[in-house]
Amino acid sequence: MILVTAATGSIGRFAVGELARTATAFTALVRDPARGAALGAPHVVGDFDDPPTLAAALAGVDRVLLNGAVGESMIRQQCAVIDAARAAGVTRIVRISAAGAGTDADRAINRWHGAIDEHLAASGIPWLALRPTFFTQNLLMSAASVRRTSALHGGFGTGRLAMIDCRDIAACAIAALTSGASGATPLGTTPLLTGSEQVSFADVAARLSARLGRPIAYVDHPPHELVAGMIARGMAETVAGSFGAMMASFATGGASAITPAVAELTGVPPRTFDDFLTDNIDAFR
Repeated sequence: MILVTAATGSIGRFAVGELARTATAFTALVRDPARGAALGAPHVVGDFDDPPTLAAALAGVDRVLLNGAVGESMIRQQCAVIDAARAAGVTRIVRISAAGAGTDADRAINRWHGAIDEHLAASGIPWLALRPTFFTQNLLMSAASVRRTSALHGGFGTGRLAMIDCRDIAACAIAALTSGASGATPLGTTPLLTGSEQVSFADVAARLSARLGRPIAYVDHPPHELVAGMIARGMAETVAGSFGAMMASFATGGASAITPAVAELTGVPPRTFDDFLTDNIDAFR
């Protein structure tokens, strides 16, 4: 029995869909009963900040896909899940971490992920911490801008990113949860998950232009301007600052590395950027 946390999120919904398709025993942990019902899959309502609901959700669970929202409370919340899983006798946790995670990282979000990874490693539960780079699905946040103004905005300069599709992240997590330890990707490791090609935001705009039949421009901004906008819209300064630092890093190649981890875990190569566009082009029309 697998428990999928953050089951309605960008990765969790793909994991739920694949587990349902393959008739694997699982339960989805959701906070909102309505969203749980919309999944059309077995689910339980619970909250990372409500220990009794975690204990109830973990009853009878063997393995956990651990993911959650990014924020200043994520260390407390996800460590609570790890502790509850240990008390429940869970035999494996696969966690969605982040590229560059580490307690000594220069970005707050990466430090938070690093602290959770360290807590997981110390828990005594067999584990794997997947560290994906930039999600291709993040581009969907720009879909409204592309529709309205034919412009894609960002602070990535000419940097090329080995973006990874959230479907592939979910597939890697399921493979790690449902199979034995892989020789190429053993438990107790932190594989870096990437796509198979490097794509700049100018490339993204060009490929959108070709698919949509109209010119789409990439408009680059200094990261500090974008950070100020995030804070003005209510984002915590630590989170916004981390995103700004991430963009600055990615502009200089910080997300350009390509690894074989997806193929090693799943047996198939990662989806291409054109695959993503085929699946999602209507969002940009």
